[in-house]
Amino acid sequence: MTKARLALWLVLMAACAASAGCGSWTLGGTQTRREVYLNLMTPLEQSKYRYMEAQNKPLSLRLAYLQEIGVYQTWAEVPKDIQDAILRREVREGMAPLQVQMAWGFPVEKRDVTLPAERAAGHSRVAWEYEIRSGGIGGSQYERTISFYDDRVLWVRDSR
Repeated sequence: MTKARLALWLVLMAACAASAGCGSWTLGGTQTRREVYLNLMTPLEQSKYRYMEAQNKPLSLRLAYLQEIGVYQTWAEVPKDIQDAILRREVREGMAPLQVQMAWGFPVEKRDVTLPAERAAGHSRVAWEYEIRSGGIGGSQYERTISFYDDRVLWVRDSR
């Protein structure tokens, strides 16, 4: 490889790394632990929790409910640095699917995209699709795909 080609290759790789976000992607803004808990709940559990809030049930009862359904413990088991990323709505390379769900909620679609050779070797690849709306009503909409390889985030890609 000539020096010129090597330089061009290095520039292209740097551009790819920069556009990929260096292994970290965010939806913008922050969220509270309440929102993280809601991201972990089924729709029925969410309804019950919101009903408890609307009825002004004491925080101790709501916390007991979170413990009863296992949401509180799931959050408490996440390492502090990952908790901080989740509260910033940030997804990082290597995150587990449950951690992504805490950060961004449920995807619109989950697809098994494992290649036959990967499956034969005991590996799995799953794609999660999110529909993102920016700019409020009338704003642009795009899709964000997360690729998991063996239950760890491999990459995130945006498409319009």
